[in-house]
Amino acid sequence: MLTLSGTQLPLKSLRVSARQQLAGQDMSGQTAATDQAETGDKAKVLSVSGTIPFERQQHLSKLFELAGAKDNNARQVYRISNQTAQALKIREVKFQGNIRADEQESLRQWAVSFELVEHMSVPERAEQRQGEKSAVQQKAQGVTTAAIEVIASAEVPPGTEVEMSGFMRFLKYLDNQLA
Repeated sequence: MLTLSGTQLPLKSLRVSARQQLAGQDMSGQTAATDQAETGDKAKVLSVSGTIPFERQQHLSKLFELAGAKDNNARQVYRISNQTAQALKIREVKFQGNIRADEQESLRQWAVSFELVEHMSVPERAEQRQGEKSAVQQKAQGVTTAAIEVIASAEVPPGTEVEMSGFMRFLKYLDNQLA
């Protein structure tokens, strides 16, 4: 059985399958290494399929109405009740991608399929609770020439110290005396 915000979807031969993309990015460059950068867990997706008899065309109409519903110009979010969703701790979903209803003349029914994507997944909520991480300010290590010091001092954020050699300190002292 599948229920969206209290509305039961009476699909015969109901099948719900789940998938989730575990995102990662290859860090090996041109080598044979298998290092991966973790780029976050994506939302779970429920693929739903079933049939609706021709004599129950109002059920097909209701399904398409639910899929097309919007709330503040965004896809409507539904509370879901289903065994697979419950097992995966999916509480809220919204329609995603294609919704199909293919006529099956010989069986006098529509074969219906659609996808529901998880809304506000557990990893997403945890990420929001953490807040933004502030950037770490880096310090320049060992400036070797006067030209580099001038460039570095122009591009270094305020409050950042630049380590100078003895000769560079002497040139800085002369520069301050002439100014």
